[in-house]
Amino acid sequence: MNDFWTQAVLVTGLLVLVYYFVTLAVNLAVLWASLGLVGRKMRVASAHIDLPEERAEPVSVLVPAFNEEVTILDTVRALLRQDYPQFEVIVVNDGSRDGTLELLRREFDLEPLDPAGEGPLPCAPVRELLISGSHRNLIVVDKENGGKADALNAGLNTARFPLVCCVDADGLLAPDALKKLACQFARDERVVAAGGVVRPLNGCEVSQGEVLQAGVPATLTGRVQVVEYLRAFLSGRFGWETGNGLLIVSGDFGMFRKQVLLDIGGYADSLGEDMELTLRIHHRLADEKAPCRVITAVDALCWTQVPETLRDLKAQRVRWHRGLADALWRHRGMVLRPRYGTVGMAALPVFWAIELLGPVVELAGYGLLAAFLVTQGPSATALLVFAMAYLHGLTQSLTALVTEGRTYPSPEDPLLLAGACLLEPVLYRPLLALWRCEALLTMKRRPRWGTVSRSRLS
Repeated sequence: MNDFWTQAVLVTGLLVLVYYFVTLAVNLAVLWASLGLVGRKMRVASAHIDLPEERAEPVSVLVPAFNEEVTILDTVRALLRQDYPQFEVIVVNDGSRDGTLELLRREFDLEPLDPAGEGPLPCAPVRELLISGSHRNLIVVDKENGGKADALNAGLNTARFPLVCCVDADGLLAPDALKKLACQFARDERVVAAGGVVRPLNGCEVSQGEVLQAGVPATLTGRVQVVEYLRAFLSGRFGWETGNGLLIVSGDFGMFRKQVLLDIGGYADSLGEDMELTLRIHHRLADEKAPCRVITAVDALCWTQVPETLRDLKAQRVRWHRGLADALWRHRGMVLRPRYGTVGMAALPVFWAIELLGPVVELAGYGLLAAFLVTQGPSATALLVFAMAYLHGLTQSLTALVTEGRTYPSPEDPLLLAGACLLEPVLYRPLLALWRCEALLTMKRRPRWGTVSRSRLS
């Protein structure tokens, strides 16, 4: 019997090892594609510094807000300072129970605005429409609570302009961020969605909604997320953009052609509303054989707060993974269908096998490694399995740090982030795998807004 279990552990361990090799090969291929694409994007960005005003389409910026009194003023101030010819900011107060609306009333001298009538997208009832007396391009929609997707649909109903940009209520945009994203639409008429680059705000020096100097968080929890964000945008966004396989335009900061969003029915009630929307765009436009490009702008920067307590981080990652599962399941009919191009034939299968189910295999690998050590003791095989698990993310993390770490000017910051790269595989990834497996077991829970502790920025 002992021999049977020993053989079972060995065979299963070899299967897990093969999975790690395949995963590492896929990730390295995507990373290689990403490095080439980032280089080309940087050259294009430097060659098109200014967007001609006659080609700059007006933009409606949508900010869904639920209990965001700590960050909302800085977010709106950063938006109102955007270097862009014509834009409006629409803050959608989604039934906040704190002082979000009152802060906006006092700071921006809000006054009633006559509604233009019901929009094309269903949403929870709007209680009041307000406009700023001091900034006539700032509108506040006060509505009953309906969730983030519902709030974004209410914003779409109010938006007047052909491009819409969605920004989270704790995000701070760089002064030229709108211009950098809008450039993508001016350069290529096929572009229907464009995402910006998101960086953790924790540790940065901030004043009145402006990031004066980039910095890294004081906690290890925050630092590993900086590394994670660098890696995710380098290999997870830019890499999959090759061949138009990009699946996620981040809900933190993304721009769309408004008519496309209206044609597909706006945002869906999903915890992964950003990925679900991007997939639905690919799905619908491919079915209609319409031109479609979804891209990421390498130079459009948004800063956002990340959770620094394990409790908040767990809640966020469980919610994200449930959202990923929901989005993939809704569009499962696209998998391995040639009509959907790179999305259907490559990106979706990889997301199913590695992003969604990978944590299950990873957690099984940790358990098998422990069982192997108990039954066989330390050996070369056990060391190889551990090395594969460790090197799985380390190569990408260090590459992302070298490539994208220029954001952080202090000489100490790269050293702190390099330390986080080394510790992440043994401290953070096992926790993340456990939480993501828990997410798969709680899929039937009703979607709702997540609550993460925020810090006052300035």
